[in-house]
Amino acid sequence: MQAGNLVVCTYNFNLRSKFTKHFKSMKKSNLFVFILVSLLFFISVSIISDFSQVISSSTNKTNSISDFKLDVNKLSETALVIESERKSSNDSQINSFGSDGILIKSSEISPNLTAALISIADVNKDENISNEEISALKLMKLNPTIFKNELKILGFNLKSMDCNLNNYLIITQGKYSGTILYNGPFKFIDNKNKSYFGLELSI
Repeated sequence: MQAGNLVVCTYNFNLRSKFTKHFKSMKKSNLFVFILVSLLFFISVSIISDFSQVISSSTNKTNSISDFKLDVNKLSETALVIESERKSSNDSQINSFGSDGILIKSSEISPNLTAALISIADVNKDENISNEEISALKLMKLNPTIFKNELKILGFNLKSMDCNLNNYLIITQGKYSGTILYNGPFKFIDNKNKSYFGLELSI
């Protein structure tokens, strides 16, 4: 009788031992699966987040360049209207293209804009731009009062990051007269990493 009880107890002990080992094995296995799934989930979320940021950044750049070019186009049209009215009325109080009438010095032009101007002002094709070549463009600032008034009449609203008219220049002489250039602190960069300083002027 005691031998039978001993056999039963031994069997029950072995069964519990096997069950405990199996249970621990299952716990370890489940823990491993949980960690693996969590890791994969974290990686997936990170990839999606990074991809979303890239898309968002690309969209923001596209919108920024689009708004900038629209503003430059509006300012260019406004300058042409002002110049047309100036010539038709012989108004000596208005300077060429609505500029302030004061020539910009080379030192007042940002290094990046100076580099961009090589594409249109490098007369001797030496891939540099001299003070004389810059002077030939007769660059001037816009007259804010005249431009604000004309923009209002034309129903134009500026929407880019920089609506400060003091940060824009205009070429008043030569082939590119009437061309609006940006000389401010902001950077307008497209998805190809090109910086824009006018409708087509970039580096």
